[in-house]
Amino acid sequence: MRSPVLFATLAALSACGGAGAPERSVAPPEAASAPAPATAEAPEAAPPVAEAPRRILHTDLAASFESAELRSGGDLVADLSGVGGARVTLGGWATHTRPLTIDGLAGVAGRSRDARFLLPRPTSGTKLTLRVRSSRPGRLGLVVDGEVLDETQEVPAAPTTVTFDLGEHARGEGDMALSVRAPTSATTAGERFGALVAALRLGEGTELGGAPTRGEDGNLRIPAGTSVAWTVPVAEGAEAAFAVDAGRVRLRIHRDGAAVEEIDAVGAEETIHRPLPADAVVKLELVAEEDAVVGAAAITVPEPEARELTKPTHLLLVLVDTLRADKLGPYREDTRVRTPGLDDFVRDATTFASAHSQENWTKPSVATLLSGLMPWEHTATQHESVVPRQIDLLPEMLGGHGFETASFIANGYVSDRFGFGQGWDSYRNYIREGRRTRAEDVAGDVLAWLDRRNEEKPFFLYVHTIDPHVPYRPPDADLALYGDPGYRGVVDFSRDATLLENVKQGNLRLGERDRAHLEALYDGEITYHDRHFRSILQGLERRGLSDSTMVVVTADHGEELFDHGSVGHGHSVYEELLHVPLFVKLPGGSPRRVDRAVGLVDVLPTILEAFELPVPEELSGHSFLNELRAVSVGAERGTVSAFMEHWRTLNVGRWKLVERPGRSATLYDLRNDPGETRDVSADQPLITSWLRGLLGERLAETRTDAPSRRRRAPRPERTVIDDETAAQLRALGYTGD
Repeated sequence: MRSPVLFATLAALSACGGAGAPERSVAPPEAASAPAPATAEAPEAAPPVAEAPRRILHTDLAASFESAELRSGGDLVADLSGVGGARVTLGGWATHTRPLTIDGLAGVAGRSRDARFLLPRPTSGTKLTLRVRSSRPGRLGLVVDGEVLDETQEVPAAPTTVTFDLGEHARGEGDMALSVRAPTSATTAGERFGALVAALRLGEGTELGGAPTRGEDGNLRIPAGTSVAWTVPVAEGAEAAFAVDAGRVRLRIHRDGAAVEEIDAVGAEETIHRPLPADAVVKLELVAEEDAVVGAAAITVPEPEARELTKPTHLLLVLVDTLRADKLGPYREDTRVRTPGLDDFVRDATTFASAHSQENWTKPSVATLLSGLMPWEHTATQHESVVPRQIDLLPEMLGGHGFETASFIANGYVSDRFGFGQGWDSYRNYIREGRRTRAEDVAGDVLAWLDRRNEEKPFFLYVHTIDPHVPYRPPDADLALYGDPGYRGVVDFSRDATLLENVKQGNLRLGERDRAHLEALYDGEITYHDRHFRSILQGLERRGLSDSTMVVVTADHGEELFDHGSVGHGHSVYEELLHVPLFVKLPGGSPRRVDRAVGLVDVLPTILEAFELPVPEELSGHSFLNELRAVSVGAERGTVSAFMEHWRTLNVGRWKLVERPGRSATLYDLRNDPGETRDVSADQPLITSWLRGLLGERLAETRTDAPSRRRRAPRPERTVIDDETAAQLRALGYTGD
């Protein structure tokens, strides 16, 4: 294990640097502070020098060695037994692979004859060498970009090494889709698979050994002629630092659309120290000119001024169903939608600029919010799905720690019928109980509950309103702000609650006037809702609860209004559906804007940490409490979203990757193209490849059959939707959402 002192030294080195050339060597502190020899005349005192800002460790690159790209002689070399396998298989999603160990050989195996991979094309050479174990002896083949190679290799049912020549199949644009095709699939040692692939080399050579390694002491050993590289988004003020203990290494900095920057090689007991280009994604490649040992590899940043947060006593979680983030002032300055209540609240809250739902419709999204699990983990993803009883929801967790729990829910999918009734001391679902669902009715009930609650206990209050959801029926005064209350046309939800679904299916066509009225109705619903949202916050204030309550405000998904040719939700993974508002206010907090991508899956662990409660290890969400403290350190994880099994997306900063089975990746630059109209994957190959690997890591972490799972995956549960429930859902415009 490396000494923490080494990282302190790196931080000190970074503070000594600047924007100039990298540090080559640093004198010991004793030498740097030794007094100058006495002279006949004392020199004139130098003016005081401003102290450089203290720097802290942001990312331990060496500890992220498993995520690094390894090369030997320029060839890609990869160990597929762990993270390396996840990075080239999208974590097993859509490639139908899984981690597997047979006869002591660990790697990635296909569930059928084919084991599928996504690999960068070789920069030179056309050879592919594999360490493989077939389930049965026979001919092993390859399929590259959908074409079957003529060449096959005879393999035994035992570990072996084979080499193929890809020829012209190695050339092309973008990543290479590769399938290793076994003679058959069979059951061995209780596992059914075709071929298990443990390691590979792609390029000119065929030797699998000799790649860089990370020792038990944490040091990186980089043989001559090999390299190790990390692709990272650059945080503000970030600098790279590498301590070379032995040998000689060179740093190369790669960026899309820019020439490779070469840093002069440094030798033993020297340090590379380099400021990184702001607002960029870079690949930092250490190339060994002779056998080298690197004792530390890190990225440092200026130490932020952390905020002190007060532990809250109570929790109010408000979810506004179907609320688009870009309709609100904190996300779009030129919005026409008026929300004075929310605007007042945000002045004292943290705004998460890139918050995303993990699904594009209500049931799986809210199940993720209340469980801290991804949709495919909690399994409540279908029309008839039920949240499994073995999954603990937030009210159960907080109730177990003495909280009084209450919910006021105006969506029929978030009901006891579908597993959401567990854990509440007081539970009301307006749809299931046949009650009025308007925000004024919900707010009145919430305030009444605050007056009758047990004042000796902390409370968790979940308020799920539905006003921006269809059917859109704002009061005329709110509609008049954005459209014509006297409109007469086909957009009339009083006649047909399922009107939006008919538009989506092409059964009803809307002209420009109709479309404008549809959006005016939606906007009016938001303004109407805002008044009653404000009344709840004012109710907390009047009861003396504001200064002791953590308030979280978000949405389960957004709503399309012809952004990409459709309406409603539950049909795509564009930002109008997945980008949701997220505001968090803690006692003693002050306003702040966070640009890091977070998800609804991260809300539950954040709440538990804020209340200083244990966070279950099996959760997939990660607390963003440090963001609320204004301490943003560590590589950005990004946030993954999904639509059933058909789509996966990953948002990191300004970039959004979209994956579909059997399709090329799509990349959007949301800063320059918020409407997601242009795929820039061909222009940004480094970023596309990096995000694909990162998505693979994130998906592998949440595999329900992963060896690291701390508890068994739940068995999916379903219910029969009876006529009464179906009618209640249709009244909300649902035809199977």
